[in-house]
Amino acid sequence: MLHDYLVKRGVREACEINFVLPLPSPVPPSPETSRALVSAFVERNIGFIPGRRVASIDNARKVAILDDGVEMQFDLFLGVPKHRVPDVVIASGMTENGWITVNPRTLETNYAGVYAVGDGANTGTPKAGVFAEGAARAVASNLIVKLSNSGTAKQYDGFGTCYIEFGGGRIGKVEVDFFSGPKPTGTYHEASLALRADKEHFGSSRRARWFGM
Repeated sequence: MLHDYLVKRGVREACEINFVLPLPSPVPPSPETSRALVSAFVERNIGFIPGRRVASIDNARKVAILDDGVEMQFDLFLGVPKHRVPDVVIASGMTENGWITVNPRTLETNYAGVYAVGDGANTGTPKAGVFAEGAARAVASNLIVKLSNSGTAKQYDGFGTCYIEFGGGRIGKVEVDFFSGPKPTGTYHEASLALRADKEHFGSSRRARWFGM
């Protein structure tokens, strides 16, 4: 998307884009998705630096310092902040190694009647809204069964869909399953203009369901 924006502004050739990622590939559970993304980076002359983490930022010098000591100068830095639980959760004593320990299929913590969903829960799935949604659905099912004393609770399936912007209005999609098999797997749906409507419905349906918008 940034590439497209700079092309439209007529300044892409004067700009350098680099993507630093702590993971070994863009989407480890789906090699096909990773290959498509790496190919898109090459096609757009976007530098891809996998397996590296931004350890610190020197704003005065406008330099990002990676965990191997390499310094990268920047004019614009777009970064994802370090994931961590809030201080109040740490102070509660519920965390182990910085995260809330849960049963990954039921989201139950080590405290009776207490569940944890979202970024703070150590489920083994990515920190993304679609996974928090699935986890919350499992917790709701568990609570309904316990309160009604009937039925069987549904477990968290560790399944999520991620839409990927490829630029030019084209959207790709990967469906990732973390729990069904011996290791996580992902199914890639090639980027297309048609998938944009799918992504828009995905977002609008949740806004309507969660917020009445």
